[in-house]
Amino acid sequence: MAEAILCGVIQTIMENLGSAAFENFGPLWNVKDDIESIQNTVSRIQAVLLDAVEQPNRNHQDRDWLEKLKDAFYDADDLLGEYKFHIELDLQQEETSGNTAGKVRNLFRSIPLVFRNRKMSLRINELRQNLSAMAQDRNNFHFNEGHVKPQVSLNRETIPCLPNKEFIGRDDDSNAIIKLLLEPNNDNVSVIAIEGIGGIGKTALAQNVYNHEKVDAHFELKIWVWVSDVFKVTTIAEKLINGIDKDDSMELMRNKRRKLNPGVLMGQVHNMDPLRELVNKIYQKKFLLVLDDMWNENYKNWNDFFSLLIGGAKGSKIVITTRVKLVAEITRPVSTYALNGLSEDHSWSLFEKIAFRNRQETNNTKLVEIGREIVGRCQGVPLAIESIGNALYFEKKDGWLKIKDKVQENVIELGGGNTFSILRLSYDHLPSYIKGCFGFCSLFPKSYKIDRMTLIQLWMAHGLIQLPNNIGQLEDAADECIKNLLCRSFFYQVYSYGLTYKMHDLYHDLALSIAGTDCRLDYLDEKTHHVSFSSASSFTKTLSLVKVSNKLRTILFTHGEYGSSAMDESTLITLIESFPRLRALDLHALNIKIMPNSTGKLIHLRYLDFSFNPIETLSDSITTLLNLHTLKLQKCWNLEQLPRDITKLVSLRHLDDKGCFKLRLPQGLRKLIGLQSLPLFIARNNGGLGNLNGLNNLRGTLEIQISEQSEDANSDSEIKYLREKQHLEKLELTWAHQEGHDEMLLDSLQPHPNLKILEVWDYSGVTFSSWLSSIKNLVKITLRRCDSCNHLPPLFCLAKGGE
Repeated sequence: MAEAILCGVIQTIMENLGSAAFENFGPLWNVKDDIESIQNTVSRIQAVLLDAVEQPNRNHQDRDWLEKLKDAFYDADDLLGEYKFHIELDLQQEETSGNTAGKVRNLFRSIPLVFRNRKMSLRINELRQNLSAMAQDRNNFHFNEGHVKPQVSLNRETIPCLPNKEFIGRDDDSNAIIKLLLEPNNDNVSVIAIEGIGGIGKTALAQNVYNHEKVDAHFELKIWVWVSDVFKVTTIAEKLINGIDKDDSMELMRNKRRKLNPGVLMGQVHNMDPLRELVNKIYQKKFLLVLDDMWNENYKNWNDFFSLLIGGAKGSKIVITTRVKLVAEITRPVSTYALNGLSEDHSWSLFEKIAFRNRQETNNTKLVEIGREIVGRCQGVPLAIESIGNALYFEKKDGWLKIKDKVQENVIELGGGNTFSILRLSYDHLPSYIKGCFGFCSLFPKSYKIDRMTLIQLWMAHGLIQLPNNIGQLEDAADECIKNLLCRSFFYQVYSYGLTYKMHDLYHDLALSIAGTDCRLDYLDEKTHHVSFSSASSFTKTLSLVKVSNKLRTILFTHGEYGSSAMDESTLITLIESFPRLRALDLHALNIKIMPNSTGKLIHLRYLDFSFNPIETLSDSITTLLNLHTLKLQKCWNLEQLPRDITKLVSLRHLDDKGCFKLRLPQGLRKLIGLQSLPLFIARNNGGLGNLNGLNNLRGTLEIQISEQSEDANSDSEIKYLREKQHLEKLELTWAHQEGHDEMLLDSLQPHPNLKILEVWDYSGVTFSSWLSSIKNLVKITLRRCDSCNHLPPLFCLAKGGE
């Protein structure tokens, strides 16, 4: 089902064919007719591809044709993208040269010989013939010309996303586990296992118990760790340590004298810091440890791990959740709790809350009859019930009948009867424009916290986002896709810094099956187009496969902010030079100090992440990346400047400089009028507030630091640098100098009335600006270390409740 992701490639092809570059310069190369023919052919095949996306089961011949079609479209996208890039680059160079007369004629002369001769014309003509042949072959297969389903906005009625899901039908199970937890131990530490099939609700039950008030009161320390299929003692120990340090209940413990284990230097933990630290942290504390999603079947691994925990106080408990009976037996539990499916009544109650738009529809006896039959096929598995309920929510009566028939076909006739079959059916009923977005998420490892904005930017980099009627912002349309996946239970939100999401393990398995060989984790071959690596070392192991996988479009590293290993300069250069077709490149936290000049050769690149690296400067070569829309430099502490010609990046929408406190933004930044995010702006004399003029599409949060007295504000007090920025939601103002004129400067920073949150730090003025009262939507204002400020507008605090 990689053709769902391929739909994004076709979207990009159509955009390129309709661009000014092709319209204006196609006739110069005698390819105008070829381009029009390609447009028509691609449009017809796009309709066929949509039909293919809707058909989950195909024969070998169909799959073979689709595989060839995929290769043809990827090649077409590369060729047309290259053609468009060189035309736009030469146009830009003509504009900067100052020669404004006869640019089209001069451009024709200035384009390199490789484009001036017939080489490009021949390549375009060959592409037309190839695609026409593919379209003709389509008649031999079993596809029809479908149609693009309109993108449905979720801003209509309340949708039962159930972010705080009701815990239905598990009271007896919950009470039984709580009773086991509160019972005294014969040993210091004992194990309780919760065993059941995937999607049955093991994790939800463990979470409910973990957060119960009786359990809170009973244990001194609680830790939750997701384990999954890799059980390495050191890795699990590090996760436990992180969990202990983050636990709120440990705040009081840190203020007390820490108990230490006098035998901490026993042989098995000698010179092993994480293990020794773990032993210290749990020594003589009554703890509850939940090990979620265990797969370990190795006795020695478990014994080595368990021996680290025996120093806990008497009454300590370990709860494991697992799908495998042997995994539970290895832990020698005092009790194994087999979790079964929900009862018929509870299954219907859960389904009813999700599938029906309002309670009145439960009076429709036909829908109730269909619904009960479908629920019966779910065998009491909550994940299956939620999945199919969310799919039915968006359907009318005819849709319910079709889904019922498919449930019978997929689950009964195919001998499925399992949760995965139900989830696949829910995927089949996703809108076509969302299927590719979901399949792309297979690149993230299981239980990975997916950052909302990163996901949106990656989807955009591959053309997976479509604008309804070409109206609005791509970011908003992508946000609608996320809401849709949330409401259909493909994602669930996790609480972290910023908006992040996870996928249930079974949904992740589904995404992998959909993406097929197109997306890989820690592996690549000649069929791979998107890959993610868990570390630099895992990439290094695949270097021998570079030659057969040069069609890669995505390389992501999914380690954390602090990385796992460094990437040396030669490996970095090899990576960049081996994959010229990249659209997205994530190189965060790899201890990179120098950006190779060859980065500028990645002419198709749209997403580039160098965050959390000790890099000092960026190569000037990146200013030729005309397609780049996202440049992430978060917490590059040593970065002092951007290339002077950064304003040539005319497609740039997101410049993430959060935490780059040494960075001096170049003059002329105001020319990047399409910029939507710029988290940090440091106003200095050589990069003053005037640089904010023109950046009126900025969204989200903007932090402005006044590090030096700004001459801009003093020169013209009538200038309002922020008043036209109607999309900003949060504004942070920080003064880092001790000079005067703060009142005048603050007055020039009047935001748009749409602002919702305002934070002000270290303001030394006596009075606060009167413009506060004009911010009609402000819901919160925070003043920190503003000791000299004695006067807020008198009605402001009463009306807005400011701090």
